[in-house]
Amino acid sequence: MDDDELMTIGRFARLTGLSVGTLRHYDEVGLLSPASVDPATGYRRYRMAQAERARQIRMLRWDDLPIEEIRQVIDDQTGATTRQVLARHQRRLQRQQDLLTARIGDTIRFLQEGITMPKVLAGCRPIQLKIAVDDLDAAIAFYVKAFDFRYDVARRTQEADYSAFLFGTYGQDDFFLVHLIAGQERMDQPGTSTFGLLTEDIDTYHARAIDAGATEAVAPHDAEGMPRCSAIRDPSGNWIWLYQA
Repeated sequence: MDDDELMTIGRFARLTGLSVGTLRHYDEVGLLSPASVDPATGYRRYRMAQAERARQIRMLRWDDLPIEEIRQVIDDQTGATTRQVLARHQRRLQRQQDLLTARIGDTIRFLQEGITMPKVLAGCRPIQLKIAVDDLDAAIAFYVKAFDFRYDVARRTQEADYSAFLFGTYGQDDFFLVHLIAGQERMDQPGTSTFGLLTEDIDTYHARAIDAGATEAVAPHDAEGMPRCSAIRDPSGNWIWLYQA
């Protein structure tokens, strides 16, 4: 067939692997318009030369690229826009994969342990602490090394995971979150903080914190009217009091 020869929409659909309904939709949104439209009957006709564009669109839609982004890729003359669009789509697909993996994990846990709902607690209790740090990765490593804190996903959205140090189970009396905040992008960015930790061996954890990069503020000592205690400053300057359990 000559590239300039017109063909019916049905034949073009069979040639490109796109349905007639899809071709009509692509015409309506201006993504793939027919070579001609009969003004009397409204019949659409296509040229062979349009088949390559149609197949490219089909491949990109198979990979779930949105129509507007397909338009940017198909009409890109330099390739620069294509690389940006596809790199952004790769990140989006990776995020979808991460969410799917998390949901599969939840389903497996439900199968093994059953579906348990957190109990409703009466009244109010503190469940969250936010700490300003200079270097997020370094701060995570410090608290894990010094105190065996568990850093895990506390919230999932379509765009990203948000992690924190998790304690206990959500909805239970032992639940608590410690968030590390780095940078100035958050409206509730705290300054340096002071908080306390209860430990079964204050001298050991005091030494571990120093070894992990903390500086000593108050050496372990016996205090009148309260448990044995000490204080250190983390690498970002936050004070951490340690109390003997």
